[in-house]
Amino acid sequence: MSLITIKESHTVSDLLVLKSRLESEGIQCYLKNELTTQIMSHMPTFMVELQVSDLDLERVKEIMKTIEDN
Repeated sequence: MSLITIKESHTVSDLLVLKSRLESEGIQCYLKNELTTQIMSHMPTFMVELQVSDLDLERVKEIMKTIEDN
């Protein structure tokens, strides 16, 4: 299993709604660089990455498409 970044943002709060939705569907999510971004918020090069398992990627794409369509 490897992790795939599905969305990036400068702030964690931008990713929390999607993370919550995916977790409610039984998909485990990870926030890469969450603490680094909070500490180094003045540096725009740091991004929080929402990551999922490559095994869940197709299901994640379907869920994200459903969200975009609404």
